[in-house]
Amino acid sequence: SSGINAEYGGPPPAQAGPDLRQVFDSVDKDRSGYISVNELQAALSNGTWQPFNPETVRLMISMFDRDGNGTINFQEFGELWKYINDWQNTFRYYDRDNSGSIDQAELQTAITSF
Repeated sequence: SSGINAEYGGPPPAQAGPDLRQVFDSVDKDRSGYISVNELQAALSNGTWQPFNPETVRLMISMFDRDGNGTINFQEFGELWKYINDWQNTFRYYDRDNSGSIDQAELQTAITSF
């Protein structure tokens, strides 16, 4: 197991915000109890004109697919949800002007802080 998701091995976090079970159920279109690459890609594509790259979506699932079945269950989805939120928060922290992009100065700040 890679170190990148070592801290994401527990149960989904109790948190304020959307009910994770409701989010999971809305993404799990076939009600199988698992989210497939296609289901996750469709959910991530909502609200944009460009779909997520299928390889990116497969990678996201494989990072948290503990049982190796090519899908993620509710617990695995909770781990993915936390991972994505952590990255979004990191991005927002360095996007000082809230432009939605990291410019050269912001990137420099991010790199030197690591």
